[in-house]
Amino acid sequence: MEEIFPSESEMIMVPAPEGGVKRGELVIIGKLCGVATDAAEPGQEVEILVEGCFDFPKDGGAIALGAAVYWDAIARKAMPLAQGGPRVGVAIGAAPPEAEIVRVRLDGFIA
Repeated sequence: MEEIFPSESEMIMVPAPEGGVKRGELVIIGKLCGVATDAAEPGQEVEILVEGCFDFPKDGGAIALGAAVYWDAIARKAMPLAQGGPRVGVAIGAAPPEAEIVRVRLDGFIA
């Protein structure tokens, strides 16, 4: 039988966006989002994980367990309200205002 799955579904290869990417950074390309597994220069191929749970730096707002998490591309931080940023996942742990990180289960795409 011919192979019909060319790659693992949780990891895909994409060109690094403008500005490049560091290992562990969230990468957003169109409606696709994932976490870089390595550093890459702009346009260089980089593998991203589009599924899984990750810790992201967050802004000063509280994020409740199960709440939608949005991304501020300029500050490179998670936030509890859309405020123009895309939804990237769901909080799998509560993060009070003073917390510096929030644990997020990635959606893998932006709705």
